[in-house]
Amino acid sequence: MLSNLTAAPRLLPIVLLAAALLTGQAAHGQHPDFPVLDVLPRLDTLPDEEVTDLARRLASQTADIREVFYRKAQRATLEREVLSEQLAATLADSSASGEDIRLLARAVQDAQKTEKIALQDLQKADRVLMSVQKAAEQPPRTLRKSLPKLYKQVETLIPPPPERPIAEILESVGTRTDTTPAAPAEMPANTSEATPTATPPPAPRRPVFKKYDPAADVMLNPPARGCVLITNARDEFSGERRRELQREELFRYTNPSLRPYLQGREHIICQASVSQNGKLYLLNLTFTISDANAKRAFGSLPKNGVAILKFLDGETLALTNLRADEGRTSDDKITHTFTGQYVLDAAALKKMQKSLLDKIRIAWATGYEDYEIHQVDLIARQLGCLLKG
Repeated sequence: MLSNLTAAPRLLPIVLLAAALLTGQAAHGQHPDFPVLDVLPRLDTLPDEEVTDLARRLASQTADIREVFYRKAQRATLEREVLSEQLAATLADSSASGEDIRLLARAVQDAQKTEKIALQDLQKADRVLMSVQKAAEQPPRTLRKSLPKLYKQVETLIPPPPERPIAEILESVGTRTDTTPAAPAEMPANTSEATPTATPPPAPRRPVFKKYDPAADVMLNPPARGCVLITNARDEFSGERRRELQREELFRYTNPSLRPYLQGREHIICQASVSQNGKLYLLNLTFTISDANAKRAFGSLPKNGVAILKFLDGETLALTNLRADEGRTSDDKITHTFTGQYVLDAAALKKMQKSLLDKIRIAWATGYEDYEIHQVDLIARQLGCLLKG
């Protein structure tokens, strides 16, 4: 199942890396979010049809919640299996240290507890879903009494959102350009005999602040970046143009708990570019993953797999992968590279030129993962370069 099982001390960080990846961290966007439940209105003011629709929508949302728990349980089981296999291989290795065995045994115990909790949550979600689906078939008169109780049952499934840190409040510093020194106060008249006094030191010069000019702020008005085409040719037979821009980093993600094991390497780095082949436009995404078990954890980028783009304005756009990619393994047997080519139709081209990206959801063969975009303007900028030429 795992490569190089005899090299237990060396593979220990890699397996812990895979385990933490499979478990995921909701705070970092690796687990799908729970759906937001509709606010339950006063049922006595609604017609029967709307009461029935509310019950059916609640059943649909409960099914989505149950799917979240199902995926968590799947990942918890896979994590426990991977760690158990690594522990068995380490115990069979005579060169393995006692510390490695102790750490792996503890990791297996933690994974078993996590799996048990995930399965219990899934069973609870199954029971609530069954109750809601059964109630959705009731007549409206019965639903008016049962819906509030059902809503409370569904709400208990959704964990409370994590607390957000309090942002620091920075006081803006006012600017002053008046550098005229204040006039010295007059000395009171003295009728007695004058006595020699020391000359007072000059008043310190006040600092001069340059006025803020929004037009010169590179954060508000960043300098334009050039277009770098790595392919710009025309087919001699069909006459179609083939153009592709240089890949740029779209985002990178590393679970904080994995940094001690990665020794300065990033876990996932995604580079993006746009290309044109005649009338076909593509968004090319290249994922470089530092994980010896990447193919088991991610599987592949399947053909017709979906990439869902979420923009800063809240809208979403679904793209389809043109071909499957099983991934390529580097010489070090740790780094794996996956490439997806997602088709851009006319509506996608129009939307992506004008909107900035916020997050992206990638459908892998083993499930989907959500990632936060770092270069939010990358796709819009590259499409502007591709379409203007």
